[in-house]
Amino acid sequence: MDATAAPIALAPRARDAWARWTDRTTERGLVRVVTINTHRGRGPILPYLLGRADPDEEQRIRLLHDTRAYAWHIAEWVRRHVDRYHAVGLQEVFHGVLGGLPGRLAGRAPQLAYYRALAGYPHTIAHRVGFSAFRYENVLLSRLVRSDDPGHHVRLPGRVFRLAACGFTLTPFRVEDRTVWVGNTHLHAFNPRARTVQAESIVREIGRLGDVPVILLGDLNAVPPGCRDGDFAHGDREAFWTYPTGRPNRTLDYVLFSRHWQVARYRVVREFTLSDHYPVEAELLLVQEGRGPRGAGSPAAR
Repeated sequence: MDATAAPIALAPRARDAWARWTDRTTERGLVRVVTINTHRGRGPILPYLLGRADPDEEQRIRLLHDTRAYAWHIAEWVRRHVDRYHAVGLQEVFHGVLGGLPGRLAGRAPQLAYYRALAGYPHTIAHRVGFSAFRYENVLLSRLVRSDDPGHHVRLPGRVFRLAACGFTLTPFRVEDRTVWVGNTHLHAFNPRARTVQAESIVREIGRLGDVPVILLGDLNAVPPGCRDGDFAHGDREAFWTYPTGRPNRTLDYVLFSRHWQVARYRVVREFTLSDHYPVEAELLLVQEGRGPRGAGSPAAR
């Protein structure tokens, strides 16, 4: 099965309370999102992270790494921030090799189960990609109100090593009585031409929706001019580097959005060190149709 969209089970009273709370958090059209490449639960590149650590921090990092439980720790980090983020895009969520057989023999659940059961979000939209011998998933978690439209799950053209497929999802939610679409993707890591073709495919898919609010989360594996170490000088470029954790030198991860949004905040989450990518978070204000964003004169909107 290539795509699943399964909310966690909530009692009717809890579900109603959750919906009322979600409505309040987006009543001004404010949506907070974060995108995280989970590195298949393998953690950061240890020498990079240890290079600048003091002795106490080094011990903590090594002990954490010894547990080999990064999927659990990432799910726990997401749970602790459930009241902050309305949507979380996860890439490289490992499903298993050979149909997940080694994981079952070792008594381990697929990593999707950690995020679905532990992260605390009512909606989990997963798109399984890769190939038959090596599967992983792009996962979108959200507490926004779901629209009736089931959304789109797209296999992108261009396979990694001619085997592993890349994917893209688009899911509709309701914000201020409007339908907004949140996408999640992970583009080809090695072939720029394949990435271009995949990006064109995403643009076509989004274009079919018409003039609607869209947020796209993901690891695009693409470095714009000025965002790699050694490119032309730009005073702020280091602030947006997302890879590798501990020794960042390029920008691979993004929150992109349509003209319907105004940026209130955009940053790389440096305090997160559970993967080889730093997450990117954004706080976006939905622009009212025919007018500026609600609360545009408030400090939060500036």
